[in-house]
Amino acid sequence: MDKEMKGSEETETDGANTDDGWETRDSGPVPLPPSRRRERIGQVETGDYPRAAIAEAIESAREVAVPSWDELTDLFYRLDADEHADDEEILGVYLAAFGRVLAGRAFVVRLVNPERRTLDLVRSTARLLAGRQERLRITREALSRVGLGLEDARRAGIAVVQQYEPDFDPAARGFDVALVVDGHLLGVLGVEYPTAAEIPAEDRARVRLAALKLAGALSRARLRHEATYLSGYLARLLDNAAVPILVIDRHRRVQVASAALLEVLGVSRESIIGRDFLHLVAESERGALLSAISGALRGRARDNLEVGIKRHDGSILRLFTDLVSVHGPRGEVDGVLAIGRDLTELHQLESQILQAEKLATLGQLAAGVVHELNNPLTSISVYAEYLLSKGQREGADSADVEKLRRIVQAAERILRFTRDLVTYARPSTEAPKRLSLTDVLDQSLVFCEHVITEAGTTVEKAYEGIDLPEIVGSRGQLQQIFINLFTNACHAMPMGAGRLVVEAAPERGGVVVRVRDNGSGIPQDQLDAVFEPFFSTKGEGKGTGLGLSIVRKIVQQHSGRIHIESVIGEGTTFHIWLPAA
Repeated sequence: MDKEMKGSEETETDGANTDDGWETRDSGPVPLPPSRRRERIGQVETGDYPRAAIAEAIESAREVAVPSWDELTDLFYRLDADEHADDEEILGVYLAAFGRVLAGRAFVVRLVNPERRTLDLVRSTARLLAGRQERLRITREALSRVGLGLEDARRAGIAVVQQYEPDFDPAARGFDVALVVDGHLLGVLGVEYPTAAEIPAEDRARVRLAALKLAGALSRARLRHEATYLSGYLARLLDNAAVPILVIDRHRRVQVASAALLEVLGVSRESIIGRDFLHLVAESERGALLSAISGALRGRARDNLEVGIKRHDGSILRLFTDLVSVHGPRGEVDGVLAIGRDLTELHQLESQILQAEKLATLGQLAAGVVHELNNPLTSISVYAEYLLSKGQREGADSADVEKLRRIVQAAERILRFTRDLVTYARPSTEAPKRLSLTDVLDQSLVFCEHVITEAGTTVEKAYEGIDLPEIVGSRGQLQQIFINLFTNACHAMPMGAGRLVVEAAPERGGVVVRVRDNGSGIPQDQLDAVFEPFFSTKGEGKGTGLGLSIVRKIVQQHSGRIHIESVIGEGTTFHIWLPAA
């Protein structure tokens, strides 16, 4: 920018413009993108007016009739009604109209970028002199006429000069007008007349009026552009945010919902916008949340409020939620911003920590139990079996024989419990290898043959003939999974009427195995508890409660998943998914 001064001091352009109309917060104002100009410096066509001919008669400019001056007034209203016109389009239309209505004059408009304090756009109705395209300056008179001073020009990055400096002809006359809105300089409009032509007195008033209208139209166009950009910026910000975000108004109606929130809830944006936020909240928690929202609407923020939100399938999503008041332009609270953090992963980590603590405790317990109990229990079991066998051979009293049998069974149960405890707490030492799941299932059924026979259970192998991908794992541990499930199924089904169905099929990059029985079923409120250590549905003295805990642990060690479905009176199905090799 040419910073020469003629007859006056010039203003410097260092330092940031702080009076930009934006509300500055701790995080700073939202930066607007650089202007995407189709052409930064350009010339506007004004119509079929031969300028050379007009210049010859310009001395009679006072007498130039302006029959279409109302054209500008009509143009102002039409452009104001156009919500899609940008400032570049508006400037081009205005200058073309100036050239038609005020024939014989040359016009140039220079607009500034208020944030960068640099020249942003130049449009003229004639060719500018060499080196004048980038010039940005204004006269003291133009500033004083709009009530502005040197500091205002400095904030806009415009140099101040004493007299008007021609842009089209070094010997031409002319004047400039400040383009001002609400005390802020948008740019400068220059008007020139050919050599020796006098400036018609009425031109100054007309041009200033036109400049006032032009400045208003340009300002409104820029505000529309900024509002559109900021609206899109906010929408992209919300959609790209990795956390659930919600904005509700004073009537609790949902106004904004982030993509992350819609995804975790499994709903569309249209289905919740405009609805009462409380409809998304579990009924048991609405009272506490309503109190927190009421506080936020009074300006009292709330942090780390745990809320249960209903998903589309009826399940509950637990969120830690921060409630922040949203203030309007006059400082009043217009609504509440809710920012959530999904607690699912946190709860999973807590569960894993609890499970690890259980394993550590049980590992210590198992070591002590095995050491302290196995040796005396083995002696009790051996001697009890000897006495039971001797009593049966020698015809001992039947009551004594039954007591001995119960001693043997009790000793075996305690020994089995210690073995299960050690298995639960001790990691496997068997190296994993590629396995055929068909072979593992067949061998597991063979090992359970005696249990199946005693229960009179019919077995259906629904995996025969299906090409299953190989898996990687420990054969012994995988057999332990299915032996446990087959045994539990036989115990749950009616004697002599049981039907055990074993299915296997490829599914989602692995193999899914389903073990289905027609037993008594498991109550819905116990489905999650069956995998917990020491929980059993078999009744007092009929199980250790560690079998399914061991099953889940082994499945997880093989990077698999297990879940259970059950209907009372119809049976139970275990689904085990294991990744393919």
